[in-house]
Amino acid sequence: MNSTDEKIEKLVVMKFGGSCLVDNESFEQIISIIRLYRAKDKIIITTSALSGITDKLMKFYKSSCVESIECDDLLEEIYKIHANLLKMIIPITSSEYQKAQRFIEDNMDEIKQLGKIIRLLRPSLDIQDLICSYGERLSTYILSEFLNFQGIGANFLSSDELIITDDNFSRALPLLKETEELIKNNLFPLVNKNNSEIFCVTGYYGSTLDKKVTTLGRGGSDLTAAILAYSLRSDFDCRVIYWKDVKGFLNADPQIAEQTALLKQISYAEAKELTYFGSKILHPLCLDISEKGNIVSEIRSFKVPQSSSFTTITKEIIKGAPVKAITSIYKLAMVTIEGDMMIPLSGTASKLFSLLGNNNINVIFISQSSSENNITFGINFDDSSKVSFLLRNSEFFGKNWFHIKIDNEISLVAVIGAGLLFTPGIAGKVFGSLGKNNINILAIAQGSSELNFTAIIERKNCKKAVNVLYNTFINKLD
Repeated sequence: MNSTDEKIEKLVVMKFGGSCLVDNESFEQIISIIRLYRAKDKIIITTSALSGITDKLMKFYKSSCVESIECDDLLEEIYKIHANLLKMIIPITSSEYQKAQRFIEDNMDEIKQLGKIIRLLRPSLDIQDLICSYGERLSTYILSEFLNFQGIGANFLSSDELIITDDNFSRALPLLKETEELIKNNLFPLVNKNNSEIFCVTGYYGSTLDKKVTTLGRGGSDLTAAILAYSLRSDFDCRVIYWKDVKGFLNADPQIAEQTALLKQISYAEAKELTYFGSKILHPLCLDISEKGNIVSEIRSFKVPQSSSFTTITKEIIKGAPVKAITSIYKLAMVTIEGDMMIPLSGTASKLFSLLGNNNINVIFISQSSSENNITFGINFDDSSKVSFLLRNSEFFGKNWFHIKIDNEISLVAVIGAGLLFTPGIAGKVFGSLGKNNINILAIAQGSSELNFTAIIERKNCKKAVNVLYNTFINKLD
């Protein structure tokens, strides 16, 4: 907010995922949502690709690398999905249809040419990211022309002209200072002078300083919305709304827990813990950026947009029950490295995590015994074989009498809440409740934020553990 008495205008950045871009009914729902906000707020929309398109584009890239005969079939599938949707939502006699149809055809030609470049030269991550960015280009342009046909003026903007990232292709991180400057120069003047027009910005990708397209990883369109609001926060009273097929954050996974409840208001600190420990509703980094910018975020139901049941996320920590949620990651692998050589050999942990980091292995949790002769850490289940190979064939770990054990049958359960900071005895309750129910804890970990307490258990006990902890801390049946 600015410090003057001048009333700052409100801006809503809305993100619509692929599940909101399905058919005529879903596009009409987007129109009704826009009309709910348009009278009071300026609106920027960012979208994901149509459902399944990013996977098809990635498959096209990989098929092009090996000159597979699948390439032409994949392009035809991608074309038909977009062309059929366009016919469904805009009459073919309209100028908006003609423009969108040409856009689809031109972009499909570009993708085809990129496939030829891969075959002539060599595979590269920058071409991979460029190909994958076409999903959002196509979906966002179709939406913009649909809005124009409906009489709601819409401008299409490609995010590689607005968002600057590092060169970590496929998982790029935004350079916020450079991005904010670019958005202030390119997007702010447009939004500031147009009170009625909608700005449709492609999600999921940006570009490096030398103009190579980069993608932001899975869930990157959520991140795009947060970046746009962050960059305009000093000029507008910004809010981000993520339209989802759920009402918001729940206090447990409904596929595992016998009971759940909506978390109507949580802090960014708590939301980040939820996303890290199992909840896939939002991209974790988008929460971090919105927290930095002190921007209010909402998760709302796309199907019931006027419902009072939704999640609001702010910097404020609301006091109440110490535990807000029970989360879990069902399928993990746990690696234990132990041996007496760990003590005299300096830099063991540094060498370990450098090896993992250099090979793009994400570490979920870390636990080390007080004797310092072992390190236990958790990784994604799919990385198990790769980590085993890296450790057993490394000069340091494979040849220094370390014992390496990998358990592929584990799950993680965590109790989460800001109240853990101020409430003694949480760990004791976790141990006690799980012990009473014959659930053995294999390892424990607590992050530096102290907003979670994590227990590692056998996978066969995951569902039981979640429900035991839910009843202990939330239902309090004991």
